[in-house]
Amino acid sequence: MRKRHHSTGEMISTLTFIGVGLWCLGTGLEAPPLKATVLFICAGACITGAARNLIAKALSRD
Repeated sequence: MRKRHHSTGEMISTLTFIGVGLWCLGTGLEAPPLKATVLFICAGACITGAARNLIAKALSRD
């Protein structure tokens, strides 16, 4: 198995996904119910995006 090196751009986008996901979680805790629901969905999508490399590795059939 070949070791894969992550580029600087991949690392920056991962940190951005984490930051936006955490911001959405924090904002969702103080928002009205409908807005909070949308923010929690967005937070989940961002955190999933941050874990995209781990998810791809887990689903890989190599």
